[in-house]
Amino acid sequence: MNNPKYVPAMKFSDKQKANISFPQALTDRQKYDQINQVNKGGQRYIQYYIETKFYYQSQNVFSDCNGITFVNIGSNNVSINGFPLTQGQQLSIEGNYMEIDQTQYQVEFSLSISVNNNLAVLRKLYK
Repeated sequence: MNNPKYVPAMKFSDKQKANISFPQALTDRQKYDQINQVNKGGQRYIQYYIETKFYYQSQNVFSDCNGITFVNIGSNNVSINGFPLTQGQQLSIEGNYMEIDQTQYQVEFSLSISVNNNLAVLRKLYK
């Protein structure tokens, strides 16, 4: 059986010890600054992404986003909190800079169960 050879611990001088650095956890502020970097022109930008979901039956949709768009891509009418959308119409609700909409939208199709129910919901979410 092969046993590993004994390796003595390394010894460092005080000068060498002073130069050893270990990665430190970032504070919340540092993480925020890292995500929201400044571009070459000095303009600050916020990273976001667009999420797309499709709904085929009446239900509640939670926004929790900066902007939300409802697009009726089915042939049946749909209402968003009582606002009617016919085929091909859309409803967009945009927030101001760094705002988060926390509305619970009620989606109701004119026919509760149908293959022609189709609503696309696009949400703008911050990273």
